Amino acid sequence: MKYKTNEELEDVFDSFERATIKRENWGHAEHLIVAYYYARGSDLDRALVNMRAGIFRLLKSFKVDLSIEMPYHETLTVFWMRTVFDFLEKHEEFSNLEICASLIETFDKDFPLKSYSKEFLFSDRARREYVEPDL
Repeated sequence: MKYKTNEELEDVFDSFERATIKRENWGHAEHLIVAYYYARGSDLDRALVNMRAGIFRLLKSFKVDLSIEMPYHETLTVFWMRTVFDFLEKHEEFSNLEICASLIETFDKDFPLKSYSKEFLFSDRARREYVEPDL
């Protein structure tokens, strides 16, 4: 894992919250770190509200015209938050660094495709609203 200290993890979370993380630095690992930080201090519903709001704040800071392009994906957001909550429940005794490293190592970006067909997951409906897995 490229993040070696709690301070580096907190910097990822803080820069997400402030919408100052650079677009090229906003990848899968960073999504998981932010999801973990929301999960550890909240229930799923509250964490989802915070994650959605943060993603939209970030998209705005990236100057994404949401009337033209909609990179936000509701099903993936819910899927990943649930995955992180489930993982955290089983690994509560681990440190922040251990949990984040394990999340990143265990769940690659294609993990949702074990539960969803590609066509279904990337449909307009799945982007717009949460849909249950089809596999």
